[in-house]
Amino acid sequence: MSHPTACSKSWTDVNINFKRGKMGHCCKAELHPFPDEYTKDFFTNSELIQKRRQDTLNGIQHPDCQTCWADVNNGITPFKDLMNEWHNFDQPIDKPHIEYIEVELDNTCDLSCLYCNVDQSSKIAQEEGIIVPDMTRQKDIDIYKEWLKDTVNNSPRNITLAFMGGEPTASKLFYELIEYIVTLDASKLTLQVTTNCNTKDFLFNKFLDAIDKVGSVEINISNESFKEDSKLIRYGLDWDRFEKNVRAYALHKKVTFISFDTTMNILALPTYSKYIQWIYDTMSEYNKPFSISGDMVVIPNELDIAILPASFKTYIDQAIQIVNENQLPNCISKDKILSFMESGIDRVSSNYKEDYKNIVRQFLEPKQKYKNTDKLMRLIEPLGAIQ
Repeated sequence: MSHPTACSKSWTDVNINFKRGKMGHCCKAELHPFPDEYTKDFFTNSELIQKRRQDTLNGIQHPDCQTCWADVNNGITPFKDLMNEWHNFDQPIDKPHIEYIEVELDNTCDLSCLYCNVDQSSKIAQEEGIIVPDMTRQKDIDIYKEWLKDTVNNSPRNITLAFMGGEPTASKLFYELIEYIVTLDASKLTLQVTTNCNTKDFLFNKFLDAIDKVGSVEINISNESFKEDSKLIRYGLDWDRFEKNVRAYALHKKVTFISFDTTMNILALPTYSKYIQWIYDTMSEYNKPFSISGDMVVIPNELDIAILPASFKTYIDQAIQIVNENQLPNCISKDKILSFMESGIDRVSSNYKEDYKNIVRQFLEPKQKYKNTDKLMRLIEPLGAIQ
């Protein structure tokens, strides 16, 4: 039976944000506050998620998933269609099927990326003089640990535990949780860490020491543009350190897989294919399995590739050509790489704004007092101006 509104993530995913005091199911879905009083069952079987599961099985577009429904209404491939892993939904609404647990720790980060915000970057908060409330409660951490222990030790399937930030390698809570995680059944657990790969040596070595204590480790490397442009878009990035850290992960025996997570945005497109080529050139030197995935910037909408003219599709076409020509045996899920990039092609010009240059310019100009945004204006010039 077809269920066009249902998505496996309602059963398989748990997404926790300690700093905001919220949790949900799927990184694109609405998160809900932790109740004042609750038990560990709340993490996987609350009334909220049971209703969402039932609604989507009944063909209802549940309000938790507005990001996907907005894309559907605009004729854009939704995240649901890229990530849903089930064709048949025979799992009862009160029987979770946990495979992926995502934890956002805090906003500690050494970068202030142009498309990021104060909730995800302490550096941006510092630049803008904003104090970000921290809703982290020890009781939530304690209940989470209790739930995690039961879930991992009693699971019949492998579970991926993904850490995000901020920058996890800079978070004190990250290392506290790692010390707890190593006491669990590591044979069923894959640790996944999303990092900007800009980690300075003393923290980088601390992180490597930590992952030596766990089983399988996957590294998700966040970047999407090349060298000087990347340093301007991801302000604070040291490209040489970034490249050195990537190579260290590729050599580390506990790292079993590297995913290059590219975030498509207006400013990154002109050197996006150069970055993709760099990935293939770099990983050709190692036997480490890797792939390329990503996401689209939707907020801030001034950097959403949807507002660009159709001519900008050429930049993604160049990346697709590189993927098609690649023959590296350690590159996996080529079809998914192409599917993601093709969804970028679909997005470009889907909400075209004739004054897109002025929209981007007005977004960048106020940030000049923190960053060298004047140097980025060339990236929105007519196609072919970027060399």
